[in-house]
Amino acid sequence: MSCCYVLDLRLTPQGVPVSTYAYSVLREMGPGESLRIWSPEDPTLLMAQLQNHMRHTLVWHAVTDGQGYLVTLHTRGPDEALTLTDTLRRDHDDMDARLVRALSLVNGGHWREAVSEVTAFDHALRAHILIENDLLAPLAVRDAGEPTALMRREHDDILIQLDAIQEVCASPEESCADLDTWLGLLAASLNKHEFREETLLFGAWERAASIGRGTLLNEVRQRLSSRAP
Repeated sequence: MSCCYVLDLRLTPQGVPVSTYAYSVLREMGPGESLRIWSPEDPTLLMAQLQNHMRHTLVWHAVTDGQGYLVTLHTRGPDEALTLTDTLRRDHDDMDARLVRALSLVNGGHWREAVSEVTAFDHALRAHILIENDLLAPLAVRDAGEPTALMRREHDDILIQLDAIQEVCASPEESCADLDTWLGLLAASLNKHEFREETLLFGAWERAASIGRGTLLNEVRQRLSSRAP
């Protein structure tokens, strides 16, 4: 597949989910092959779904011109190293996928399973935020002071939303009809937050990781892997 090929999601056949249309092309890609996807909407949730289908072998980034998003991606080769930002982006994708599963369970009426998924998601997201606040934020203050301050403020807002969601989950099932609304609001917040973070801060964090000769990357990996499932 040529790296110049652009999959235009506006051409998705009627009645076919966008993720299904995109995956029908991606599944034909071999290791190291590239593709560009043009999306009229923020591609974060779509990419989380595609990462799940592709067993987290996609390396991608997106740029926007204000009219849409151009996603450039390739499948990770077997010997391709996982960088700090790849690790963080993969964790973003994992959490996005968990949130999508939780929403699906709520909408399907599977309350007990939904609460279990939300609890796992809550634990993972809080640990991720702690890593970014404690380990990574101090490294980007000089190069990206305002984006770092914005990230911290958004983290505080996200934690408030998580607390509210936990209160809903602790209520009797018949009192929790609005859980899908809370999860939808959080999904919207995370979409914007992750996109800004990956666009404005990942570069500074990657430079810091390269200076540390792998020490920072190893610590981030260790803290992510030590989380309870």
